Amino acid sequence: MTVHENLRSARDSLFRLPGVQRAVRLATMRGCVPNAVWKRLHPTGVWTLRTPDGSGFRYASDADDILARSLVWTNMRHWEETTHPVFFDLARHARGFLDVGAFSGIYTLLACRANARLRAVAVEPNPAAMRKLRRNVEVNRLQDRVVLVEKALSSAPGRAVLGIPADTTAASLLTTEPAVDRVEVDVTTGDHAVGDLPIDLVKIDVEGLEPEVLSGMSRTIADHRPTIIAECLDSAALDRLRETVVELGYRQIRHLGKEGVVAAPPGFVPPPRYANFLVD
Repeated sequence: MTVHENLRSARDSLFRLPGVQRAVRLATMRGCVPNAVWKRLHPTGVWTLRTPDGSGFRYASDADDILARSLVWTNMRHWEETTHPVFFDLARHARGFLDVGAFSGIYTLLACRANARLRAVAVEPNPAAMRKLRRNVEVNRLQDRVVLVEKALSSAPGRAVLGIPADTTAASLLTTEPAVDRVEVDVTTGDHAVGDLPIDLVKIDVEGLEPEVLSGMSRTIADHRPTIIAECLDSAALDRLRETVVELGYRQIRHLGKEGVVAAPPGFVPPPRYANFLVD
């Protein structure tokens, strides 16, 4: 092993110490660590994150949790910071929540913390992400409130191939990025996944399959007309979402961006980092 490799190994070993990681987090939250630095450092272990109302919940980060850096080092101040406060407020009044493309379960955790009576269905087809999701449900003792569905959602049940790129949060049945892994997964519909649970809030992050997901939950939408938050990475995806939700009876799409909750008229282009839209 070279001197450089020895130094890097010693640095990595030092950084794994909980006290060192806590110091990094404190410094980052105080604005003392540049973005370019904390984005290269990975937290591990179980951390306490704070919701918009100041209450806490636990988040378990493993070595390949790509979301953990933004969530832990900045306490979610650099992760969908224009979305999760709006979501948290909506979850306060929701009976049921459907988390589509849940990944490690951060929105499910937020929803359950916002409302002690809320029940959630968290859907995640990626087996590696499902392990993170299950762990976070367990460390927060939410097994009796959260149903985990290790499947993809679409307009009809079946089987499909999930492409998993280097950015594992972007795994999709339709991924256009080069996949570093592919796995065959079960597919079901939102209506089947939620069963009789009254769903008042839906979060969708499926990299372009939003219309198919919504088509597969037409009964749930007709019965409960849930508020929907959906990610659209470009104007074409937003146009497809708009066409679908209008057919389902919705009338309003608003952008969750730096300017707050504002109208997203036809032709609106999602800006970088702020790709979530509110449908109600």
